[in-house]
Amino acid sequence: MGAVAMFSMMRAQLFRIAKSRFIVFFVQIIMLFAFATPFALWLHNVWPAFAATGFVEIPDEPLPTLQLYGVSFVAGSFLAMGVSVATVYYVAEDFKSGFIKNLVQARGGRASYAAAMILCSIVIAAVAVIIGMLVVEVALRVQGYVPVPPSAVDMLQWFVQLVLCMVAYATVAIFLTAITGSETVATIGGILIAGGAVESLLKLILANLPGIPVVLRDCLDGYLATDLAMLSQGIVCDPLTFVQAIVTILVAGVGCVLVSRRRNLG
Repeated sequence: MGAVAMFSMMRAQLFRIAKSRFIVFFVQIIMLFAFATPFALWLHNVWPAFAATGFVEIPDEPLPTLQLYGVSFVAGSFLAMGVSVATVYYVAEDFKSGFIKNLVQARGGRASYAAAMILCSIVIAAVAVIIGMLVVEVALRVQGYVPVPPSAVDMLQWFVQLVLCMVAYATVAIFLTAITGSETVATIGGILIAGGAVESLLKLILANLPGIPVVLRDCLDGYLATDLAMLSQGIVCDPLTFVQAIVTILVAGVGCVLVSRRRNLG
């Protein structure tokens, strides 16, 4: 199977995803979370008792747009976990239905499928971020709150870095689905990985291993969880983020293909 077959498969997968009930539920959850911060700002302005709780503090000057986006739907790794869970859901469906087992009989079918699902996860992540941005923008503008807009370059870098970090986690979740064949295991694993729990545990282990080289011990200090934490504050990360995310996607994608060749799918 060549590039044409891969993109054809991706279009078919995207069509299936767009028609599914799960994606409707997923979008609704994103909108609900994205609306929470603008709603809290509105309550702060119209309800003195709520403002007195100090739950929301509004500075005298308008907040940066990217910071409001980050606080609204990126913080807490909510969106990263959601994209991973959504990706696992569709891959696991293909396992359960036997679609993958029938597909991979063709030469290059497994590689094409893995590539197509990675591309689908890019679309899912990008659409999720765009929906979150639109909800926050509309909700803020309706109440008359005008944040400080970023430059076009900063906006583009923030958007691309966020999407790539989430897709990197989603690709690892695809790998977990391929290696275990279990939707439950892959979903839990995807949540723990995208939530930063696995990185935190590994950093703790590496920090306490005696005699380990400094480079290896500190290798996760600026990895994806750290990048997502910065992006959730509206901060554009350094260019290394692009490298880390893309390398993770490629390695996990190749891992999916290699694992699928060695096990009986379906």
